Amino acid sequence: MKKIWTILCVLVSAMTTQAQNRVIVNPYYEEAEGSMDHLVKVELTDTATILHINVHCNFGGWVGTNNLIEANGKRYALKSGRRIPTMDGKELKEDVELPAVNKAGEKTGVWLIKGGEEPFVEGKPYRNTSQKDSLILHFEPLPADVTVFDVGNSIRNVSLVKTKKEEPIADSHLLVMPDATPEQFMDAIAAQFPGKVVFIDLWATWCVPCKLGIVKMRPVKEELKGKDVVFVYLTNESSPEAEWRQSINPMTGYHLRMSSSFWNKLPNIVAFSGIPQYFLYDRQGKQVLHQIGYADGAEQHFKEEILKALEP
Repeated sequence: MKKIWTILCVLVSAMTTQAQNRVIVNPYYEEAEGSMDHLVKVELTDTATILHINVHCNFGGWVGTNNLIEANGKRYALKSGRRIPTMDGKELKEDVELPAVNKAGEKTGVWLIKGGEEPFVEGKPYRNTSQKDSLILHFEPLPADVTVFDVGNSIRNVSLVKTKKEEPIADSHLLVMPDATPEQFMDAIAAQFPGKVVFIDLWATWCVPCKLGIVKMRPVKEELKGKDVVFVYLTNESSPEAEWRQSINPMTGYHLRMSSSFWNKLPNIVAFSGIPQYFLYDRQGKQVLHQIGYADGAEQHFKEEILKALEP
């Protein structure tokens, strides 16, 4: 009888341990405006709290993260981690050099895109030179009663009981590639909305200024709701399809993800490869604005230009 009880205790213990292992995909949390950090998944085990974080950056910039989890007034330290760089939606295994050019298309230097997986060292900022880094960070385990925690300063109020649930974007808002040459492409996009004012935004899921501009334009779009203006968002294959589809769920408007080979032939990309870029077309299909880059207050300028284009 004693032997039987021992076996039962082991089984109960194993079941209890297994019940404590949880995976929360797409957890609900407060993301700082324009944040480069996106929490993809949380794994809870008896020995660690594992965070899967995507860090987006436009080829450079020191990213200093406060590598601590805070919950219920206590801190849980980073134990280990690793960084996996990606480029054009694929893991980057070797270093790559890309030319840096100015607005005139003149070469000004070289970007070193560092490839290869590397360990993440606590207390040491890392150089993000890919389009996106995937960080897999192992922290001290959280107690079973924790339901909300913070990660550093940019990922706040992570919920372990709620996830972000968003309806998929309607197929009617996914544009079909027009039959046009790169030189005619922007005009062809605007021509799909006859009699409308068309605002076109060139962006990517990994581009922080692009995402900031999109966030800043939300109240402007709300103010213009019901008016004869449409918003079109264009990207290419450097935005991984699954991530792109997830990103556009809350973005009202029309969307197109084109091949990188076609994108790189667009005259505005040839002249200046940077994004974001913005175009505005009036009701007659005439381009009335082209702006490269996002600057503070640009959304108010865009609003004024849109209202001007809406005038009879």
